[in-house]
Amino acid sequence: MSHARARQAIEIKLAAWAVARPIRVANFGQEFEAEPGETYLRAFQLPASTLCRYLAGEAYEYSGIYQVSIVCPTGQALGIAEALIAALSELFPVDSELIRSGFEGLITEPVEQGPTITESATYTIPASFTYRGVADR
Repeated sequence: MSHARARQAIEIKLAAWAVARPIRVANFGQEFEAEPGETYLRAFQLPASTLCRYLAGEAYEYSGIYQVSIVCPTGQALGIAEALIAALSELFPVDSELIRSGFEGLITEPVEQGPTITESATYTIPASFTYRGVADR
């Protein structure tokens, strides 16, 4: 299933970038516990419907949204999260390639910041981008 390969291509790139910063990434389905006062990223894939636009069903088209939420402790300057969103925009520019085990895709829309979500101890700013690609059945 190529949604999994698209996710893996994104996660590999995001993980390498995060290690160099350093900032931790909480991926869906992986155990993660934030440290007190830690800024970290929480990542999710939101796949869209799979399409078959090719004669004889030779390849499928996969698309979706990948969201990276920046989770910050309350009281931390908003500029830190905004700088991370700018860095994610540089990491995942429009038309950058996503390639993994037979999946060939691209980032199709720029990183977009969502509304700030506030809680008692943290605030979260979601950032997301869309991808699209094809793979043989």
